[in-house]
Amino acid sequence: MLNLSIRALSYYIPKGRMTNGEIVDLFAEKYFQHLPKDDLEQLVYGSKRKLDFLEITTRSCSADYREESSVQMAVKVSQEAIGKAGITASEIDLLLFVGVCNPFREPSYAIILAHELGMTRGNFYDINDTCNGFLKAMELSSLYIQSGKYRNILVVTSENPLELLEASNYAGKVGSLEEADYKMNLLFAGAGAAAMLLSADNGEKSIQYYGEQRNHADWELSLYVSPKIHMPAPRFEGMDFMSWADGRGIAANVIRDMPGFVYEFLEEHELRKDNIDYIFSHQLGRNITNSLLNKLEVKTEKVFPVNTFPENGNMGSANIPAGLAIAEEQGLLCKSDSILLLGSACGLTYAAAYLIW
Repeated sequence: MLNLSIRALSYYIPKGRMTNGEIVDLFAEKYFQHLPKDDLEQLVYGSKRKLDFLEITTRSCSADYREESSVQMAVKVSQEAIGKAGITASEIDLLLFVGVCNPFREPSYAIILAHELGMTRGNFYDINDTCNGFLKAMELSSLYIQSGKYRNILVVTSENPLELLEASNYAGKVGSLEEADYKMNLLFAGAGAAAMLLSADNGEKSIQYYGEQRNHADWELSLYVSPKIHMPAPRFEGMDFMSWADGRGIAANVIRDMPGFVYEFLEEHELRKDNIDYIFSHQLGRNITNSLLNKLEVKTEKVFPVNTFPENGNMGSANIPAGLAIAEEQGLLCKSDSILLLGSACGLTYAAAYLIW
């Protein structure tokens, strides 16, 4: 039992949008102009068709990084969550930052965010569990709160992948059409931020269970590293990449492994699938989602009471909390609704959390 309550939830999605054509053309112009003309045309055409098939039409992005930077979005959602909870920054005992697109290596993002929020006490640090970061933070928060060490824990994420990519000035090249396709995984990525204030269970918005499953055998499926770093795998020898993803491999792993994990989670906690009112899932596109739903034998409308993917794309660790916050904002969630949160990351990590609203 996690024995947590969500005291406040907030989200922010920047107003900027890029269409499939705009994002593909941007990548092609910046990184793949050296490809032979026929290969480049095939890459652009194929990428646009693939995005259309996944039912993504636009992805969220910052129109101006001076006004909607990663840090500014994190501050905004944090301040809103603190205000909704009716506390001040000085009452936060622990701040956890869980974003995937973390632009900082030193100091931690949480240190900068704590400064911007004006925290005068408490602890703050980053954790990295890729797109599962928000769910993992629930388990850590439960351990801290049940031990009596902390009372109020603020979990924050802020994803702004294009800001990070453009700031890197990365200009790597590829030697083949296949390699270019692997490196264009950010075509699906959108920007967004979310914050959640957690405390001991008070009988409302209660997070009750958490479970996870991990696999390291296929670690090569997704990499986000500094250019030209040496990797212990022959396929990456001499490759000057920053971001790489085997989309087909990730999809295959999720479709193969996640349904079994979900069924085990439900059985372990004696939860009946048919009694769950809503399911909020990490959003990766139509093909993965529909295959997962079919194997779980649940209806699409249950999984996506709020479908953020077509307009905003994959917002990384912000997907689930943003979806939950939007549903709350729209009045879709009622007291005592049972909710299942399902996270997946790179086809290597799966997580589930169960809560009663």
